[in-house]
Amino acid sequence: MEEWKRAALRRAIVPVMLIAVGAVIASVTSDTAQAVGFGIFGVGCVVAVSLFFLEVGYSEDRARAAERRRRDGGPGA
Repeated sequence: MEEWKRAALRRAIVPVMLIAVGAVIASVTSDTAQAVGFGIFGVGCVVAVSLFFLEVGYSEDRARAAERRRRDGGPGA
């Protein structure tokens, strides 16, 4: 597996865990703890969407670098 794929999977662990923990807390508790669970769930969703856009940006950077290597005849061309 390519290094960037491993890095992306490592970054995805945090939001997945936040979403899972928040969902469990929100579903098995009530009152204040339930509100905290929904908050944790929401933070996990925001982090997940942010990481999605980060990965899109990284993929565009990789595509530009590959195009530059092809055009310049550099390594990996």
